[in-house]
Amino acid sequence: MKLHNLFYGLLCCSFISSAEPWIDSSDIYLRHSIQNLADAGYINTPVTTFPLMWLDIARDLKQINYASLSNTNKEAFNYINHQLRLAKNNSKTVELLTASKDKRFTSFGEDFRDKNSLKIQASYMTDALAFKLSSSIVNDPIDGDKTRFDGSYVAGFIGNWVLSLGKQDRWWGPGWDSNLSLTNNARPMPALSLSRRSAIPVNIPFTEVKVPWTMSTFMGVMDDNRVIKNTLLWGFRLNFTPIKGLEVGVTRLAQWGGDGRSQSLHTFGNVLLGKDNCGAGGLDCGENKENEPGNQQAGYDLRYSFTMFNRPMAIYGQYFAEDGDNDNSLGFLTEPQVQIGVDSQIEIFSAPTTVYLEFTDTYADCRDIPNSNIGNCYYEHHIYQTGMRYQQKTLGNLYDNDASSLVLGLISTLDANTHLSTKVRHLQLNKDNNDKAPNSAIIGNPLTKVAEDMLVISSSVRHSYKNWRYTLGFEHSRSSYENDIADNNQTNIFAKVEYNL
Repeated sequence: MKLHNLFYGLLCCSFISSAEPWIDSSDIYLRHSIQNLADAGYINTPVTTFPLMWLDIARDLKQINYASLSNTNKEAFNYINHQLRLAKNNSKTVELLTASKDKRFTSFGEDFRDKNSLKIQASYMTDALAFKLSSSIVNDPIDGDKTRFDGSYVAGFIGNWVLSLGKQDRWWGPGWDSNLSLTNNARPMPALSLSRRSAIPVNIPFTEVKVPWTMSTFMGVMDDNRVIKNTLLWGFRLNFTPIKGLEVGVTRLAQWGGDGRSQSLHTFGNVLLGKDNCGAGGLDCGENKENEPGNQQAGYDLRYSFTMFNRPMAIYGQYFAEDGDNDNSLGFLTEPQVQIGVDSQIEIFSAPTTVYLEFTDTYADCRDIPNSNIGNCYYEHHIYQTGMRYQQKTLGNLYDNDASSLVLGLISTLDANTHLSTKVRHLQLNKDNNDKAPNSAIIGNPLTKVAEDMLVISSSVRHSYKNWRYTLGFEHSRSSYENDIADNNQTNIFAKVEYNL
């Protein structure tokens, strides 16, 4: 693909060092600190869309009276401020990671997917441009790509907009463990994106209400091994805070184009208008339903923070659905699935801690689709048969379709240099014990072709010392199956060492 080749060509000239304009999804402790101050009312920009711009975070930090902060908020302020100073400085890092197994699920703050890798990163930013080169070598990767440029980009600032080309992880939604829309579970694909640089508020007419808002859109190329090669993925997210404590996100994703498929502006116009189901919305495909222009998902998410018993708390949720069916012209969204969660800021042995309980379900009723039963339709499509997946990992929910997850998580700041995260997960994967294509590696559920009930316990600790940062973690899982398959126990131990040159 020309976009793919242009991306690598631009990166060849960018091995220089300085700062980054945004916060990626690799640091759960930075997100925990930002959310802490946002829930307390000190950060006003929407914070559930990643990459998240540093510009507004830095502006809000300057407005804070440090002496008035609680001890927990001071810990959060100090960590954010430290990371901001690092982002402003010259940055060249080397990272070595080793693990006993490949990672099956990749959540926020978990930036490795394959065991045993070496990564070198360098970044540079001026008033008009930003570059980052992230080059890694992976030993025996799952997808065969031993040399990678995941996390690399080149970006330009145009007024209050950022235009970028690169391979960046995206996390769209309030979930701590997972989302239904976009997560960093799959590797990032090459994409051209446009984002608002600052959430400058819009004034509501005839009121004093100001609503900070961000917007991000991208067009990516799904250049992996799939049924329709080089499928295009369009994404759009609007994120705003209409009132204090409430954050709203609206997300759309659409697959279209690809080899042998129309990539005209007219086709994309139909996708934008939601006219991508034959017989729905005035779209006439004749006798051939293969003429449908694309496959879409859309939905919204909410997060509301408040104080209860003098403790910051929040409830959040996401409603995300497939596009409409062929029989009902009013049914733009079908097979909606939900995520709900609650979190709070507490102290455990004087350590500021985010504790959350999160439930996600993707077990969809697919019986409105001809010859279908319950299951095997969420993240799926009859034309784009590889579905909303990239490199055999779903773009959204870590646990793919027909799954439910209940997760209890803790994210703690032990001291200024040491952080700890722990999760206990009960997972029910492929609950219908069936798959769209049991014998295919690129169609259907890539996690398991049969029903799997899992209990997973994981924890990691990270410590910084001068220019060094060390991470040590483990994950232990126990799986049982409905079929005549023996229970399976697995333990994954990993260690990561980072050095800032």
